[in-house]
Amino acid sequence: MIRPAREEDLPRIAEIAEAAFSRYIPRIGRPPAPMLADHAAELPHLWVCEGTSGVAGYIGLFADDGAPPRLQIEPVAVDPAAQGQGIGRHLMAFAEARAREIGAEKLWLFANAAMEESRAVYARLGFIERDRRMDGGYDRVFLDKDLTA
Repeated sequence: MIRPAREEDLPRIAEIAEAAFSRYIPRIGRPPAPMLADHAAELPHLWVCEGTSGVAGYIGLFADDGAPPRLQIEPVAVDPAAQGQGIGRHLMAFAEARAREIGAEKLWLFANAAMEESRAVYARLGFIERDRRMDGGYDRVFLDKDLTA
C-alpha cells in the first residue's frame, strides 16, 4: 500500500535512506544526498510503501510549474531487507501514474553517477540519460521518461 508519508514516518524514512544509500559512501567519497535530506521539510512530497512489517520504502515526488508540468522523483529508496519484493517497481509505477494524473509529459530524476545499479534499473524502466554534470557537489546523471509515447 502506498500512502502519503506522515510525521511519524520520518524516523523510518531516515533509517531507510541510511540503509539504502550508505553502501555508496565509499564510491562517492561522502554520504549521498538522500542521506542528508531534510525529510521533515520534504514531508508534503513524500510517499511511503507499507509492507507486511511496516514502511519498507519511500519516494519523493515534486511537480514543477511548467506547462505541461513535469514530475521529479527525488529519491526512491527501499530498505535493503525488503529489496527484491517489487517495492521499488511499485513505487516507480506509482510515480508514473501520479505524473499522468497531473498531465505531466515527462517523469524525471537524477542519480549519482556512481550508482550504476540504480541507473541500470531506471534504463530498464524506460528512462533515458539526458545530461551528466556536477550539481550540488555531486556527479549526477539526469534521466527522464517520455510519458507521451
